[in-house]
Amino acid sequence: MSLKISFKRPIIIHPILFAIFPILSFFSYNVRELSFEEIFLSLFFVLAFTIGIWLSLSYILKNARKSAFIISLLLVLFFSYGHVYNLIDNVTIDGLDIGRSRYLLVPFLTSLVVGVYYFIRTNRKLNNATTITNFITVPLIVVAAVNIGMFYIADNENFYDDETIINSFSIISDTESTFTQLVENDLPDVYYIILDGYAGTNSLKEFSNFDNQEFITFLNEQGFYVHSQSYSNYPTTPTSMAATLNMQYVNKLADIVGTDLDNMHPTFKLIQENLVIKKFKSKGYTLISFNTDLVHLDEPKKFDFYYCESNTLLDNKVVSGVLHLSIIGYFIEDIEYQESRDEILCMFSELPEIKNIDEPAFVYAHFNMPHTPYIFSANGEQVNPSRESNLGSYANVNDYINYLKFANRETQKLVEKLLDTNDPPIIIIQSDHGSAFGVDWENPTSDMLRQRASNFQAFYLPNGDSGLMSEATTPVNIFRVLFNSYFNENYEILPDKIFWVLWNKPYDFKDITNIVIGKN
Repeated sequence: MSLKISFKRPIIIHPILFAIFPILSFFSYNVRELSFEEIFLSLFFVLAFTIGIWLSLSYILKNARKSAFIISLLLVLFFSYGHVYNLIDNVTIDGLDIGRSRYLLVPFLTSLVVGVYYFIRTNRKLNNATTITNFITVPLIVVAAVNIGMFYIADNENFYDDETIINSFSIISDTESTFTQLVENDLPDVYYIILDGYAGTNSLKEFSNFDNQEFITFLNEQGFYVHSQSYSNYPTTPTSMAATLNMQYVNKLADIVGTDLDNMHPTFKLIQENLVIKKFKSKGYTLISFNTDLVHLDEPKKFDFYYCESNTLLDNKVVSGVLHLSIIGYFIEDIEYQESRDEILCMFSELPEIKNIDEPAFVYAHFNMPHTPYIFSANGEQVNPSRESNLGSYANVNDYINYLKFANRETQKLVEKLLDTNDPPIIIIQSDHGSAFGVDWENPTSDMLRQRASNFQAFYLPNGDSGLMSEATTPVNIFRVLFNSYFNENYEILPDKIFWVLWNKPYDFKDITNIVIGKN
C-alpha cells in the first residue's frame, strides 16, 4: 500500500507569517541595539489583530482561504509602504517628484481595492495559491530568524558576560576608604543636565555660522564656568555617556569583546550600571531622572523617582519602528513628535520643583535636544520636521540652530529657578557630542572630526569655586574633578583623549586626539 500526500486542503499559515515577518525583520536589522524582550509585545498585538480580523472576515465571507488572502494582502501593503517610500524618495520623472505620499497611496489603495474585489468574487478554491504563498513566506521568516540567531551565537562566542564588563570598570579613589561622608544636610543637590548634540561655541561659529555668546555671557553672569573649548571623548551618545558616567575611557571593552563586535549591549550595560550613580547612591543621595526616550538608557530601574513617563505603546522600540515603516508612519511620527514635546516641556516644568524635597538629590536629565528631530523652533513654536530624504532623515542647519535657541531660552529660565534659593545646587550642563552636518563617518576629514568632537560644558559650584572644573576639559573627568573638589576624594585626573568610533564598529577605537586638539 502506497502513501499518498494530498495538497488539496493545505494548512493556511501565510497571514500569520506575513504578520510576524515585519517584526522579525525590523528586530533583525536593529538587534544590536534592542533587547529580545521588546519583540514580544509587538508580536502579541500584531497576531491578536491579524487573527481577530481573519476570524471576523471568515465569518462574513464564509471562506477561510479568501479571508486569508485578503488579510495577507492588507498586511503586505500596510507594512511595505515605508520601504517603498524610501526607495522612491527624491525620485523624479520629467520633473515630477513621485516620492510623495499623495502619489504613492494611489497604487497602494488601488492594489488593495482590486485585490479585495478579486478574492471576494473569484470562484477558485485557492488551494494551490495557498500552498505557494505559504512556501513564499516561510523562507522570509527563516532568513530573519537565522539572522537573529547568528547575532546571539556570535555574541556568545565572544566569551564575555555582564559581570566581567562591570567588574572591569570598577575604580576607587585613593582616599575613598578613609573618606568621612558629610552629614546629609550638608550635601548639595546635583543637577546633571545633558543637551544631546549641542555643539561647542567655536564649532557653532565655524560650521553653523552662529554666535552663541549671548548664552555664554548669561551663564558667566550667573557664576558658571564655561569651557571656551571642550571636546567629547567619543562621537556617539552611548559610548560618550558610558565614559562620562563611569569616569574612565571605555577602550578596554575592545579587549573584552573584540573590535569586530557589532553589538551595543556591552556599552548599554556600562551606562545602566554606571559608577557615578552608584557613588551618589552610596553617599545617601535620592536619585531622580526623567523619561528620555533613548534606547540605551534604563532609568526606571536605577532611580528612586522617575518623572514625565509617557507610558504608551510607542514606547516599545519595536512597535514604534515597525509602525514607522507602515502606511500610517506619517501619523505615528506626528504622535511621537508631540509625545517628545510634552516630555521636554514636562522636564523643564518638573526640574525646578525638585529643590523643594528634603533629601539631597542627584538629578539626571538627558534632553534629546538640539538633536534631531527638530521639534521646536526658536520661540517654542511646534515644528513637524520635514523629511530631507528618507523616513526620519534630517540635515537642516537652520532648524538645528532654531532648536538650539529654544534650548538656550528654556535652560536660562531653568537656571534662574534653580539658583533662586538659599541653598543653590551643583549644576552641570554638558553635551555628549557636537553636530554632524555633512560628516562622512567612514572617511571623515579633520574638520569633520573637530565638528563632531566639539561639545559644550558649563559648571556651577555653590561654593563659588566653579573655576575648579576647568580641569575637566573632556567629559571623562567631569565627575572625577567634582568628587575631588567638592567631596574631598582623590581621583586621578586622566589625560584628555578623543577617539573615533562607528555605530557598526563601536569597539574599534581610533585615537584622533592630535587631529582634533592639535589643530587648536
